[in-house]
Amino acid sequence: MTLMQTLILEKPTVIDMALSQRENEILQLMAEGYNSREMADKLFISEFTVQTHRKNMLRKMGFRNFYQMLCWGIKEGVVAL
Repeated sequence: MTLMQTLILEKPTVIDMALSQRENEILQLMAEGYNSREMADKLFISEFTVQTHRKNMLRKMGFRNFYQMLCWGIKEGVVAL
């Protein structure tokens, strides 16, 4: 199994935890290639708040990095490409 297949197949360790609406917005913007500063401008929040959301998302969903979280989001249909 390739690394990509392994990352896509892995599920969050806390399955019953869902992302908030704001976290879903940030995940979508990440998939679209926006950086934290651009996301903050687009969402009318501070860059620090975006970074806090990103850290909380990783911790809440049990992922090790944003790449893994994006793979999961695409596979589960949370992220639209």
